[in-house]
Amino acid sequence: MAIAAAPAAGEVTALSGACLAVPMEVWRRHGGLAEKFFMYHEDVDLSLRLRLAGETVGIEPTAVVAHDYEFTASAGDKWRWLERNRLATLVRVYPGALLLLLAPALLATEAALLLAAAAGGWAGQKLRANAEVVAWMPRLLSERRAIRRQRNISAGEFAKALTPDLDSPFIPAVVRSGVPRLLLRGYWRLVRGLLR
Repeated sequence: MAIAAAPAAGEVTALSGACLAVPMEVWRRHGGLAEKFFMYHEDVDLSLRLRLAGETVGIEPTAVVAHDYEFTASAGDKWRWLERNRLATLVRVYPGALLLLLAPALLATEAALLLAAAAGGWAGQKLRANAEVVAWMPRLLSERRAIRRQRNISAGEFAKALTPDLDSPFIPAVVRSGVPRLLLRGYWRLVRGLLR
C-alpha cells in the first residue's frame, strides 16, 4: 500500500504482523502471539483477543515499514497454515453467541472452501488443516476458556469490528459482489440485531 493510500489514524479491526507495536504489559497480560500457529493469522488472533479484552487496536499511518512479501499459494504448506489458524482463531476467540449465529454461514464457507481447494489443487492441505484443528480441539477449548476470562466486551460489541464483505482477490468476483454481497449484508444485519 502506498503511503498516500494509508487510512487515517484510528481504530482498525486487526494489526499486521509485518509491523505492530504492543506495550509489553499488554503483550504479557494477553499471552502475545499464539505459539502453536507458527505463521499466518497469529496477528489477527492477537488483534481479536485484544479487542475482546477491551483494548484499543489502531493504526499509525505515518509509520513506514519495508515488508518484502509476495503471496504464492503454491509455497509449501501455506494453505494448510492459513486454514488451520483461521479455524483455530474462530474456536479460540469468537464469542459463543456469535459463533452460534454464524454457524450456517461458516458451514457454507467450509463447503465452498473444500470445493475451491479441490479446484485449486490444495485439497490435501485443506483436509490436513481441518484434521489438525480437530486434533487440537481440547487445547483450543482450554485456550478459549482462558481468553474468555479476559473478555470485557459483549459479543455484539465484538461483532461491530467485523464485516460481512468478502474483499479478498482470491474469492471469485461473482461471490464478492451483486446478489451474494447483498445477501451476506442482510444476514449480517440479522446477526447483529440478534446480538443486541
